[in-house]
Amino acid sequence: MSNLDQARVASRSTETTRTALIKAAASVFAEYGYDGGSVRLITQRAMANQAAVNYHFGGKDGLYREVLIVATRAVEENAFLDAEELDSLSPEEALRRYLHQFLLPLVRRDRVSRYLRIFAWESVRPSEVFSAFVAHSPPRIFVLAERVVRRFLPGDASAETVTFAMLWLAQQPMFFVRDAERPAQPHFSLKFDKDGLERLVETIAALSLRGLAGV
Repeated sequence: MSNLDQARVASRSTETTRTALIKAAASVFAEYGYDGGSVRLITQRAMANQAAVNYHFGGKDGLYREVLIVATRAVEENAFLDAEELDSLSPEEALRRYLHQFLLPLVRRDRVSRYLRIFAWESVRPSEVFSAFVAHSPPRIFVLAERVVRRFLPGDASAETVTFAMLWLAQQPMFFVRDAERPAQPHFSLKFDKDGLERLVETIAALSLRGLAGV
């Protein structure tokens, strides 16, 4: 094998390791959040070593940042709800559409749903990496939440009020997505299929409408 061929093989192997680490990290962070997601578990799932994490990403923070970039891009590309569509709906229907989109991980276990669970963890255990990331690239769940709440708030609402309302609304689906297995356990014993999802959307929408109407 020539030196050029050896270099090509090494390059493919390096890129394969990098991709495997990102995929494994997304899975681990979705299950345990940033704090609970250990590098040891990530490297085990990726069948790599810790040195590879340091080589490709400079450590756990760099790897998590890369996962956030991939997650944000995937949500943007696969979302079926955009700002223009929200503006074309009534405020009440926009709220329902928003909740439906971000509660879908309860009945779907696809790649985007996994990424949404990572954002859900950040709603209760915010990491410094995530805080720095959203300052430049806010995830879609927050961007659309702000779009929705502004439809209910007075035009002269302060930036603080808008932010409070946005974070509050974004938290509503995040709780169920983050702890998707807990509602199915006793004492709750809730099962989420397509019909169950619709009932949950309507219930949260009704409660949210009362809350937003009082802001």
